[in-house]
Amino acid sequence: MPVRFGILGVSWWTKVVWPGFAAAEEAEVTWVASRTEANAREFAAEHGIPRWTGDYDAVLEAPDVDAVFVGVPNHLHHAIAMRSLDRGKHVLQEKPMALTAEEAAAQARRARELGLVLGVDQETRLAEGVRDLPGLIADRVGPLRKVLVGLTLSGGAWGGWRGDPALSGGTPLEMVIHQLDLARWLFGRDPVRVFAHGGDVAGQDLTVLIDFGEGDSAIIDVCWRCIGFRQRIECYGERGYVVQDIGMPDGSGWQTVATAGGAERRKVAFAVQGPATFARLVRGFCGAVARGEPLPVAAEDGVWAVRIGVAARNSLRRGEWVRP
Repeated sequence: MPVRFGILGVSWWTKVVWPGFAAAEEAEVTWVASRTEANAREFAAEHGIPRWTGDYDAVLEAPDVDAVFVGVPNHLHHAIAMRSLDRGKHVLQEKPMALTAEEAAAQARRARELGLVLGVDQETRLAEGVRDLPGLIADRVGPLRKVLVGLTLSGGAWGGWRGDPALSGGTPLEMVIHQLDLARWLFGRDPVRVFAHGGDVAGQDLTVLIDFGEGDSAIIDVCWRCIGFRQRIECYGERGYVVQDIGMPDGSGWQTVATAGGAERRKVAFAVQGPATFARLVRGFCGAVARGEPLPVAAEDGVWAVRIGVAARNSLRRGEWVRP
């Protein structure tokens, strides 16, 4: 039996994620809702969704909805996720889970108490090339000691509520939460402290230093003053290094693996925001709901991403190291 979804929120991002629902065999979208009813009606007609509404609560009360995808603006994530859980719906939550660590943790706790699945869309770790990094590091260059992630962004792409830190969470929670999650995922353990320098508003450069203890660390460096939207991931281990230069959000790039035996370079279609990435997300979520399989990105991972992002914002304000 398929997992019946209600999509909450219609925007350009919903259209980016949609191919994942279309490709996942166990997913069936039965409802779509938008604060602008016409947007829901148009999206439903375009994708063959049988029911649409301008009322999120109508979806939460619908008997033919098992799970919801929360694709609304960031400042609404927590309240809608909690309402969804309280109505017995599994939740596939957009990042960030919430704008505070306390709210994110409350979602995870409520889902556990109710026996419901709560997953998070932090898709970078699910992309081609990127998803293979932990195994590649372990086999070829590890143990991992340093991670550097460089991200270039265009300020003009972050207007509206995304440009308002009160609504989006600012740069740490809206733009670079994927990279914060990536660093923790690659090290396979939780950080002990965070330091940030720069600004948390679109257009202001930001550098986040994450201390994982034992001398291991990650640097997330964001530049708004460079041409293009690209991501460079550098992973340095005791036996070598892996460097990936990625065209964003859905492009190709190069991967270099260097060890004592020499360097190998190959072209990779990373497609961070490509259909296959979101198909993995939705398929994995359906497997968790239907058979109790591990989630691609569990609620606890989403909570930690928020904790690191909030610690970065607090460090910017205080000018000191902050424990997440």
